[in-house]
Amino acid sequence: MYNGVERRRYQRASASFLVSYKNMYSDSDFNLSQTINISQGGLLLTTSELFPKGTTLKMLTQFPFFSERANLSGRVVRQREVAKGLIYETGIEFTNLEQVVFEKLGEFVKKRPLV
Repeated sequence: MYNGVERRRYQRASASFLVSYKNMYSDSDFNLSQTINISQGGLLLTTSELFPKGTTLKMLTQFPFFSERANLSGRVVRQREVAKGLIYETGIEFTNLEQVVFEKLGEFVKKRPLV
């Protein structure tokens, strides 16, 4: 467990959602993944691709607290290799979160176990 100074702006909660993601500026198809945790500022998900820091991803997901599919974008802020050349934990900072989604995410996180 990390015992240093907390640098996150928003509380982060364990949460598992299916997410389709792709490089926003690429013609590639969407890949399917799953979140590990989420906050009002971003999320951590597993990816099968190593993205350079700063890469903008387009993401589609269905939050349980929202009736419509959420179209999100975010910037890769960190990655950690989990399985050599196969799986990466990818930290993403949201870049276009609508205010209503931001508020609902905050309510959701408060009800979940924090990380």
